Amino acid sequence: MAYSGQVSRPQKLLSGGAALVAALAIGFGFARGLDLDVVRRAREAITAIALPAPPVTREKVAPAPVPSERATGKASAANRQAKAATVVVPPPKLPPLSPPVVAAPQPGVGNAPSAGATPDPGPGSGAGGRGDGTGAGGSGSGTGGGTRAVWRSGTIRDRDYPREASHARAGGEVEVRFTIEVNGRVTGCRVTRSSGNAALDRTTCDLIEARFRFKPATNAAGEPVASPYGWRQRWWLEPRR
Repeated sequence: MAYSGQVSRPQKLLSGGAALVAALAIGFGFARGLDLDVVRRAREAITAIALPAPPVTREKVAPAPVPSERATGKASAANRQAKAATVVVPPPKLPPLSPPVVAAPQPGVGNAPSAGATPDPGPGSGAGGRGDGTGAGGSGSGTGGGTRAVWRSGTIRDRDYPREASHARAGGEVEVRFTIEVNGRVTGCRVTRSSGNAALDRTTCDLIEARFRFKPATNAAGEPVASPYGWRQRWWLEPRR
């Protein structure tokens, strides 16, 4: 702790008096034959009296901050309440399922009347046909009350496509009518609706007369009779790419 070193007026007077007393004591000591003990006590008294009391230290108190006269800002408006967006996984897109292929109980022999026939054109070349028999009604030699002719064998295959029509990229439908004799053979084939290509029309009738065999129609008595029959043959080629 530091001392200021300044002595007040009362202290000066007190020190002066103490010095005077000490001088008297020393003189008195000399008078008594220099009593050292008296001299020592007088010196201690002078020392004790001469030292000034330490000043009282005061802690410095920091001044309180003066509030700024600047205008304070206004509080902002309440923020909008945030809400997490709902995340939804879209339903998976499944590819359409193809219908199962129904297998035949046994392989075909290739001579069915529907072999090669289709309502829609497909890849490659092809030929398909469909027929229906008719009979004469009433009395006489017709099949009234009997049965219709039934196809038994013979077909037009893809490889029968006429080369002339293939080179010309010709295709279409041919409608023909013919007679089924009592022996089941075909005669008198004629075109009732042309495909627009003579080779296709001619090949259709030639193959029907050469290959097709029928179970002949019967009359009411069960006897085989000749009957007319209609046939529609379709020829097509795969479009060029």
